[in-house]
Amino acid sequence: MTDEGTATKGVVALTRRLVAGAMLMLVALCAAGQGTKIGYVNTGRIESEAPQFVRAIEALKKEFAPIEKQILDLQKQISAEQERLEKDREKLPPAEFQSRRAAIGSMMRRSDQMAYAMAEDIDRRKIERSSKLYEEVNVAIKAVAEAGKFDLILQQATYARPGIDVTDQVLKELARRAGGKP
Repeated sequence: MTDEGTATKGVVALTRRLVAGAMLMLVALCAAGQGTKIGYVNTGRIESEAPQFVRAIEALKKEFAPIEKQILDLQKQISAEQERLEKDREKLPPAEFQSRRAAIGSMMRRSDQMAYAMAEDIDRRKIERSSKLYEEVNVAIKAVAEAGKFDLILQQATYARPGIDVTDQVLKELARRAGGKP
């Protein structure tokens, strides 16, 4: 890794610590005041239970199913060719054995390349969809905050009492916005 990359990571880590510290100070200041209302949202539950996220995952699976099938079919073909090569090994002239072995190696490389490319495409699509979905989540959190007259709602916390967890309310708001049952 370059010095620039290491320095960038250090700056990002420092920035995160400063933001976390500032949030803790804000929480402490708010808690010192009367009537402060704080909530917490479990983003892991949002990602696994919100209808928008569930639909996005299903859409990704459907989008990449044909490519996944191609890869699986190629891997089955590779296995069959390997079995056939081992079975015919004693009967084959050395040149044909080497040729078949090279062909299997080429098929394996193609399979690996396809799998790697698919994984990269899936990651890219997840990032694209996540940014859009989190915009929806933030709108739902804001609606819950305004309706419940919250002063502060956190999306990340090391610890949160169950009494301040508003995840269920946010999930209901997301379901309502998605056209589902609240």
